[in-house]
Amino acid sequence: MTILWIILATIVAALVALFHYGYIFSNKKNNKQKPWFAFLRFLTVFTILILFLDLKFDKTTYQTIKPLLLVQVDNSSSIAQLKVNEDLKTDYAVLIEHPTIKDNFEIQRFSFSNQVQPLDSINFNGAETNIYNAIEQPQKLFKDRNKAVVILTDGNQTSGNSYRYATIDSKTAIYPIIYGDTTNYPDLKITQLNVNRYSYLNNEFPVEIFTSYNGASTVTTQFKITSGNTTLHQEQIRFSKENTSKIVNLNLTSKQVGTQSLRASLTPLTAEKNISNNYRNFAVEVIDQQTKILILSNVMHPDLAAIKKAIASNQQRDVSIQKTIDNPDLNDYNMVIFYSPDNAFAKAYSQAKQLNKNTWTITGPSTDYEFLNSQMTAYSIELDEEVDEVQPILNTSYTTFNLEGYSYDDYPPVQVPFGAVRMNTVPNVLMFKSIGDVETQQPLWFTYEENDTRHAVFLAEGFWRWRAQSYLEEKDFKNWDELVGSQIQYLASNKRRNRLEIDYKTFYYQNQKIIINAQYLDKNYEFEDNGILNMTLIHTTTDRQIVRPFILEGNSYSVDLSGIGAGDYRFTVKVENDQLSQSGSLSILEFDVEKQFISAQDSDMQQLVGVESVYYQGQMEQVVAQLMQNPLLKPVERSSTSYASLIDWKYLLGIILLLLGLEWFLRKYNGLI
Repeated sequence: MTILWIILATIVAALVALFHYGYIFSNKKNNKQKPWFAFLRFLTVFTILILFLDLKFDKTTYQTIKPLLLVQVDNSSSIAQLKVNEDLKTDYAVLIEHPTIKDNFEIQRFSFSNQVQPLDSINFNGAETNIYNAIEQPQKLFKDRNKAVVILTDGNQTSGNSYRYATIDSKTAIYPIIYGDTTNYPDLKITQLNVNRYSYLNNEFPVEIFTSYNGASTVTTQFKITSGNTTLHQEQIRFSKENTSKIVNLNLTSKQVGTQSLRASLTPLTAEKNISNNYRNFAVEVIDQQTKILILSNVMHPDLAAIKKAIASNQQRDVSIQKTIDNPDLNDYNMVIFYSPDNAFAKAYSQAKQLNKNTWTITGPSTDYEFLNSQMTAYSIELDEEVDEVQPILNTSYTTFNLEGYSYDDYPPVQVPFGAVRMNTVPNVLMFKSIGDVETQQPLWFTYEENDTRHAVFLAEGFWRWRAQSYLEEKDFKNWDELVGSQIQYLASNKRRNRLEIDYKTFYYQNQKIIINAQYLDKNYEFEDNGILNMTLIHTTTDRQIVRPFILEGNSYSVDLSGIGAGDYRFTVKVENDQLSQSGSLSILEFDVEKQFISAQDSDMQQLVGVESVYYQGQMEQVVAQLMQNPLLKPVERSSTSYASLIDWKYLLGIILLLLGLEWFLRKYNGLI
């Protein structure tokens, strides 16, 4: 069809040229210059008509794509513990500098410990090892490319899913290289210890210890739990080749308030090479009483179960649900939650005011807003029988407690009263209402202080939906329960608010990431983002002093204490240019999971890729040979076709202008203009 249009354009251009210069429909006498003028006019008209046809031309280019070689280096401390760090570095350098590899592969380098990241240095200081991530993540990141993943590791994994069950897709070839002695030596080990973080004074708390033995002969060892120089429990444990593990379950008594540091240990065997995995330090924070919380409600609703479970997720809290007809004595509780209040709550509200109790009011399906307005002086709600469905907008400037890590943007809608909320005091809003795509400044969840009491208000029915959404997103309720727990912690105490608040735990494990948060408020109790905060830690035994600055992150300050070493510390946080400081103490318990291994481990890799596909330190030439022989890892020639329209060709416009100019000049020269 395009050819027909070109032929038609040729005919039209010829007719226009012949007509213009008198070759058709004219009796004028031709001169010898006219054929050249007609030819120039023909070219001009033909070129313009061609532009209208919008002709397109394709261009095909070819590119050779090399296969990917992803080098994953185990950067965890167990490599140095097994004394193979220099061997690994040597093999790594040989691999990436090998001429055959450089000529035939596109090389990308990564390191991994608990996370996979681009390789910038090899220091073998990773606190955990997740080999599963090192196998899975490259497959997701380069899912459309043929690739080889070379993993340089000791095969010992301390976190994440078991890599022996990892999935390898059809575009990926895995080449593990194992470093370290794979010989099995006799070894006793405490593999896991389970204990509750909190206990109550003079109560028993359970401890569960998993012990194991690697060896061929029958052995007997002494198992102990000690606190300082005091032995709290001991027993004999017998292991053999057939009976290689034992679970010890026992109950211990918490005898004094504070952090109780303990140690579980197995007496080492004479032939053991590594005894650092024979013991495990742990701690329990002993508190002298529970926070008692009353939920008062006259209706049955899923919200009640969700609220109770969220609060009770912390064992320091005792939650009970009662009706108003039960006439509960509010003096027995630290705080009261009023769910869906109506006239029947009049006595309870009156008693709460007399006892200066902190309260949390949550509206529900039978809330009497006229009654609620009569009880409240801090706020009122316009009376309307209609309801709205709203979603939450988290107020990142909320200062009552730390909101770092919380996100509720995609939570399902809940039902709220249609009427607007009028505040008679300055509230601290935790969440605003979002109605459809409209973000409002109307409070959905807020707190306020009145005289010496604290109060929270949640103006919505559907609390249970948000707790369920937390599980759908995180596979647990932790995110939501911690937010509710922070709200309860704020309401369960009448302690006067300080301008400097430190959020920390009394003990941490050495292999954890240790983050301490701080809230610094100005004299109007609004968040101050220009503060300079420093923490000074002093080791109680050695008096060694450590100073760490806080960093501003969102609406709080934080300091990272990871890697400061095990021990008991006292600390002081000071604000420069302000007479504010807070002191406390914390313990860091010794535990290095990377020191639990005495040899390399190749059995999981053999199950993953096959016995013949596992290589060992120094076998780089064999690895290179296998990489070159693998048909998956061959260069691919990829063609790409690009299309260009004739109308985009700038030179064509220049040709048209040149033809018109030349024709004009020749006509002028010959006196035809």
